[in-house]
Amino acid sequence: MAVLKDNERIDYIYSNDRQIIQAKDSFSVTLDSIFLAYFAQKKAHDNYKIVDLCSGNGAVSLYMSYFNRAHYDCVEIQKDIAHQAIRSVELNHLENRIDVHNFNALKAPQKLGKDKYDMVVVNPPYFKVPEGHVINPDEKKAIARHEIAINLEQIIDVSSQMLKMKGKMFMIHRPQRLAEIIYYCQKHELSPKFIQPFISKKGQDANLVLIEAVKNTGSDGLVLANDIVVHNVDGSFKKNISEIIKETPENREKHLNEGKYYFYCLKCADGSFYGGFTNDLKHRLQMHNAGKGAKYTKTRRPVKMIYHEEFDDKRLALKREYWFKHHNRAWKEKFLKEHNVKF
Repeated sequence: MAVLKDNERIDYIYSNDRQIIQAKDSFSVTLDSIFLAYFAQKKAHDNYKIVDLCSGNGAVSLYMSYFNRAHYDCVEIQKDIAHQAIRSVELNHLENRIDVHNFNALKAPQKLGKDKYDMVVVNPPYFKVPEGHVINPDEKKAIARHEIAINLEQIIDVSSQMLKMKGKMFMIHRPQRLAEIIYYCQKHELSPKFIQPFISKKGQDANLVLIEAVKNTGSDGLVLANDIVVHNVDGSFKKNISEIIKETPENREKHLNEGKYYFYCLKCADGSFYGGFTNDLKHRLQMHNAGKGAKYTKTRRPVKMIYHEEFDDKRLALKREYWFKHHNRAWKEKFLKEHNVKF
């Protein structure tokens, strides 16, 4: 169990399976981070390397990691907040998937590498610091909100340096700075492709924008999505927003089903065996019997599924398939008999 400091508590982020350590005297998880994580995870894949810049207590990576098996590098300048993220990672047993780094995001390309990431996610400080401007006296909040340690152009430049060709940057920011964001993206080889505005209540102006930009691609094809309204008239969250913030039983069942992978064995019409891999046993069997499953089974229909094994890791299921296929008939019969399969 992670050790909590006097001013800390454990909250849940999206799912009851994801815990996060937060301090009472600094920023907790906000809708900004949740929206960023939700839209970015929809484009992330299991084999992605993702860097989370200005990561705070790791909320974005913790949320996203629930939906995939990508590897995340979190970069946070403030030592205490980075330490919270480290302990949250340990709390969720994600040490093999999320690494937390305590340094200024300006140093990220040199310390973590250039041209190596499939995705950058960033919830940067929103506000400039004009001369004479009074900032929050709380240093933690001041650094999180104001461009003290890094500014908008620098964070976009860093993102571009770290991305592979065609890699994606997802940024959440204020609409008042959208023109600057587009300008700096184009200056640093990033082409904005998708902009999602958010409004608090119907009829109001947008107060948040999410930007997806792609490295080294054409500048055409920008999609400006319809506003997403966050609150009802009474201040409660809209149903779709509630589902983004907190997992529903229906979404949980869907996620658990999507997160399962299977090795399976078929008995073909000619008596031969076929080993395969899928994330949907019923659909895969239907495809085989429709002649669309595999070249081998197409001429040996109908086929019957006689055995399967379940895995949480896609790679393990694929290894099991490879292992089964590279044995002879006598070995396969012995294997099936040992697993009480009548064929």
